[in-house]
Amino acid sequence: MLPPRRLTFSNVNDPPFAWTPDSKQVIINSDRNGRWELFKQPLEQETAKPLVTGSQDFCTARVSADGSWVLYLVLPRSFGRPSTPIPLMRVPVSGGPSQLVLEAHNLVDWRCARPPATLCVLEEASPDNKLLTVTAFDPVKGRGRILATVAVDPRARSYVVPSPDGTRLASLKTGEPEGHIQLLALDGRPLRDITFKGWPGCTSLSWAPDGKGMYCGTMTAQGATLLHVDLDGKAQLLWQQRGAVGSFGIWGEPSPDGRYLAIMTEMMDSNIWIVENF
Repeated sequence: MLPPRRLTFSNVNDPPFAWTPDSKQVIINSDRNGRWELFKQPLEQETAKPLVTGSQDFCTARVSADGSWVLYLVLPRSFGRPSTPIPLMRVPVSGGPSQLVLEAHNLVDWRCARPPATLCVLEEASPDNKLLTVTAFDPVKGRGRILATVAVDPRARSYVVPSPDGTRLASLKTGEPEGHIQLLALDGRPLRDITFKGWPGCTSLSWAPDGKGMYCGTMTAQGATLLHVDLDGKAQLLWQQRGAVGSFGIWGEPSPDGRYLAIMTEMMDSNIWIVENF
């Protein structure tokens, strides 16, 4: 891994959530205009290209398994209430009009596999946050069949990430004292546990494009650390950011061709100003 270089240059929130299928642009969520919008950030340019903008807040972009669509949320004013429906939208990767895919309730996350797989999954929590329902969906046809119902700890954030080939789910529970990822079959059956000692539990998780490992973000006393963890539990330190803050700390989003890794950390600048004669 070569030393990271800065991708965005404005002092705003620019979390990277996905890549265009050609691995040349990162799809970022940005509040640079005072609300959350979606942009495409080319690797070799400083200026981002608007993808989804407007008067509402648009959040969390994912690319469909076939690479045709960017899937994103429209945040309602009452976001956070379990009864509030959250629109999941689609827009062509090249840009254009947006269309409704489905409405989710108590949404936790959604992800898609990579070509030639076609799987996209939607994760919704029960009202008491003790069960996670994983449902297949199609970006054009909408909601499909329920794949699994997984028991989760209501006191922690839990979610699943489909493997690139769409055959397995990686299950993550934040706040664990030791590195731990559980592999599940698509129907929720446990397949194996991946543990890696010497590191706390993951706060973020993304599969490597080859399906042979995952990128795990952790928070330690030294700051935010990004690891590559293979399926045998061997953890390799990729990058560390001292002084990072936030619940996620750090995460890595790999490009489809496996050559690049978009890394996001949250930092805080604090200053004290003296005002005289007011």
